Amino acid sequence: MRPTWDGARNLADLGGLELVGGGETRPGRVFRSAAREWMTDRGWDEARAAGVMTIVDLRNEMEHGRSGAHPAIDARSTEGVTIVSAPTEDPTDAVFLERCGPWLDHPCSWTVNLQMYPAKIARVLEAVGRSTSPVLIHCAGGRDRTGMIGSLLLLLAGATPDAVVANYEAGFRGAAEHRGHGWSFDEVTDGWVLAADEAWTGQELDAALDDRRPALREWIETFDAAGYIGTAGVDGETRRRLTGLLVD
Repeated sequence: MRPTWDGARNLADLGGLELVGGGETRPGRVFRSAAREWMTDRGWDEARAAGVMTIVDLRNEMEHGRSGAHPAIDARSTEGVTIVSAPTEDPTDAVFLERCGPWLDHPCSWTVNLQMYPAKIARVLEAVGRSTSPVLIHCAGGRDRTGMIGSLLLLLAGATPDAVVANYEAGFRGAAEHRGHGWSFDEVTDGWVLAADEAWTGQELDAALDDRRPALREWIETFDAAGYIGTAGVDGETRRRLTGLLVD
């Protein structure tokens, strides 16, 4: 059953997904969503009730506070909540833009992104792995960067390829319900622009996923998640915790 926190967009629990060795990933440990600012005071109460006291924000600095439509919340709603700013990329890096710019919303960019910024990814994983409470990870729409990190966590847990794909597809479809939530790279102007607000048709969404699914499955089959977090500099204890985070 999907969690519902008032105002939260594209919210899901990484629990309840099939493991290679049998059983399912542990619910109530890692949640994913779009930007947290859409949550109302009641939504924050519901997140707290789920035990969430750590939030890992994968967005870049330029994305913060860009919408005036976010609900106003009482400062007490987030009191005591640890919010870790941990971008997964450098949007000013010319090499990143050359290699990943055309593929920012596509799993075929994930291996390059992860290899280019091991220290940034280690910061994300350490924030998740060292948290003593359930964690919410989010970017702007809860689709691309959140999809990448969520998929990495699921691989570490031993989730089946079908489970990783299903989680990614759910996040992609969920993000499409709320357009204009992030930035995109314009190859014509070589600059960042606000994402378009027009909605995708069901046919367009299906076609986008048909294009991404093979790249995602190739990434699942070829990416050594356990080896990567070691070379990225994540310490042994945190690696152990990450591997067992979603496993009973």
